[in-house]
Amino acid sequence: MSSISHRVPFNGGFLHALSSGRGDETIVLLHGWPQTCREWDRVSALLDGDYRLIAPDLRGCGDSSKPIAGYDASTQADDVLALVQHFGLGRVHLVGHDVGGPVAYAFAAKHRDLCGSLTLIEAPLWGIVSDDVPDLATQFWHLKFHQDVDMAAKMIGADIPAYLHHFYRHFAFNPNAITPNDVAEYIRAYSGFGALRASLMHYHAIPETGEQLKELNAQKLTIPVASYGSAMVMADYAGNVARLVAENVDAGIVENCGHWMPEEKPEFVADLIRKTVAKARAA
Repeated sequence: MSSISHRVPFNGGFLHALSSGRGDETIVLLHGWPQTCREWDRVSALLDGDYRLIAPDLRGCGDSSKPIAGYDASTQADDVLALVQHFGLGRVHLVGHDVGGPVAYAFAAKHRDLCGSLTLIEAPLWGIVSDDVPDLATQFWHLKFHQDVDMAAKMIGADIPAYLHHFYRHFAFNPNAITPNDVAEYIRAYSGFGALRASLMHYHAIPETGEQLKELNAQKLTIPVASYGSAMVMADYAGNVARLVAENVDAGIVENCGHWMPEEKPEFVADLIRKTVAKARAA
């Protein structure tokens, strides 16, 4: 698979994005933390013969700009809109993993005429809760820690490789799914000037994003939505939270898998995206 790098302007900076593939349908892939757009390489290799693929680095991550503010999901949904407009696209299909999930959902809810389907992979929807859906921000120790951005950046910055290695292995069913080359690239990306602090701003914005997602959920999504959690981490949270925001949901739990589903189960993720896009086309 060959990809092309782009610098896409948005209000206050630019997004670095990789594009590849060809086809009538365009899929936008939003990564999680602590990763970059390269997390989609294996999935993209399975899809680029049939779709146009665009994988940006979220603001504050990878080789994208690292502004002081704008890490809430609504602002980042407008970053995705700038991406869509830059490439002259019409309707696109959004895929979000981890912190890319709230951004993907916000785009689908804010720009309904531009989003054909939504696929969520191990993705939290901050602020969306019910008796069956806990406030995920209270379920994992690092979510609160990362919100204290300056303290977290100071402590993590003392040994970024050790900290990132902990996540890649501890939240994986297959601890070798993220390869040494992958790890080296992520360490490079998160060790640059201002990079670690900027990436943590995604967590600092969780309370603001939670309020935004609750407001956006005043009208449920009607497009096809797929939401899957791994048996090891989010499990049935993924499907339960998706059913609170969408009417047409395909959900489930992926066995023998951890948080890094695009690397641990790339064939499953690629097939899920294909199935979700096909539902949108049929509709």
